[in-house]
Amino acid sequence: MYTLIIKSRFEAAHFLPEHPGMCRQLHGHSYHVEVEFTGENLNSAGMLADFGDLKAAVKAQLPDHRNLNDVMEGPTTTENIAKWLFHKIALLSLPISAITVWETEGNGCRYTP
Repeated sequence: MYTLIIKSRFEAAHFLPEHPGMCRQLHGHSYHVEVEFTGENLNSAGMLADFGDLKAAVKAQLPDHRNLNDVMEGPTTTENIAKWLFHKIALLSLPISAITVWETEGNGCRYTP
């Protein structure tokens, strides 16, 4: 089994109206994303997929410089962002197997279906 990993990033704002702390207020993050693509079979060039194609596909799905509360349904927690992005990328018929969204350097969420 082969797993390719694409790293990318985006800047976005959000707020959590149900949160009792500071995250209730509008604020922003520099999100870092790691997307994993898994498969068993390589193409005739010896690749699962082209890194450039995967990176472009991932980047096109990221809500850069947006308010996540305007583009997502439900609470814009890191958990929900990871699940939402996973399903957006899966719609492209790419062999996505997992995604990790880092809200800060030390806080992130890995989502696998």
